[in-house]
Amino acid sequence: MLDRARALHASRPVVELHADVPLGTWRRRRAGEATPLADDWLGRWRAGGVDVSVITVGGDMPVSCDALGRPDLRAQEMIADVLAEEAACAALRVVRSVADLDAALTARQLGLVLHLEGCAPLRGRLDLLHELQALGVRSVGLTWNPRNQVADGVGVNDPHGLTPFGRDVVRELGRLGLAVDVSHLAAPGFWDVIELAEGPVVASHSNADAVHAHVRNITDDQARAIAATGGVVGLCFFPLFIGSPATLDRLLDHAEHLAELIGPRHLAVGPDYAEGVIDAFMADMSGDPVYGGGGGAARAGGVAGTTRAGVTALPDWAIYPEGLRRVETLPLFSAGLLGRGFTEDEAAAIIGGNAMRVLRRVLPAD
Repeated sequence: MLDRARALHASRPVVELHADVPLGTWRRRRAGEATPLADDWLGRWRAGGVDVSVITVGGDMPVSCDALGRPDLRAQEMIADVLAEEAACAALRVVRSVADLDAALTARQLGLVLHLEGCAPLRGRLDLLHELQALGVRSVGLTWNPRNQVADGVGVNDPHGLTPFGRDVVRELGRLGLAVDVSHLAAPGFWDVIELAEGPVVASHSNADAVHAHVRNITDDQARAIAATGGVVGLCFFPLFIGSPATLDRLLDHAEHLAELIGPRHLAVGPDYAEGVIDAFMADMSGDPVYGGGGGAARAGGVAGTTRAGVTALPDWAIYPEGLRRVETLPLFSAGLLGRGFTEDEAAAIIGGNAMRVLRRVLPAD
């Protein structure tokens, strides 16, 4: 099965719908490395058979802000880093349009779609959305877990829907050709997005609440609503959202459930790998009720404060499934799909074809 999966990755487009890479490379560049994307990550993506990666260049997490609490400035810095690496490496291409997407695939370049994980960098201003779009951002998650000026995230008690500014943002994203991502968004805001969005809606890294009840996973009704827009749900490899035990088999249970519910054509993969930055993320996550801190272990089903042999200072809920801990291991997931009876065409759609379809619908033509 693994040989078949690797052949599939070599012959069909593979899209990693959510990856937290630029924060790590931001730190590495400031520590003296000139081109960590080209020198390190490009090889990793290639080893995993990945053709396009949607990478986070800022958002709502405190770790995404600069020392002055300016998430817009940190986002601009991370975007500038990616653009500098693109200019220095012919194998990297920032995807701004369908023409860029096609050119990257034809030239065997690694396509990078720039993404915001939360709208804090907009600072309540549509003109900053326009500036970030002009710099290359093509995908926007409306919130992380807390409240921002757009909406409430899943970590907010008694959440409300989109703010008036949030409604303006959703409309503007559609007009500008940016993907709307509802992972992390609380349910009232989610349903407002479904009402407002004119194109496909994406949940880039969320699993099935019916398989493992967790505030970060989506309900069957939400999955059906996303599918009705022509969008996709990106299966997430983060262990807390898979359930216990967080194994490949358990992750495949989510894939099977969603495929039966909305069809394989509305599934994608958003592993949410945070290698190289998990230490920084833990500082934000440890006090967040969605994760291990603030009583979140009981709410989320995690085991906060414990570690496994050989993994320093990481609780169980932050340790990725055995065999799926790096992007290089992504073919093992595809092998698992084949082993569960998905056809090669269905597996190819899940690992990339469906996300490609959505990108082609959302992005500007050129």
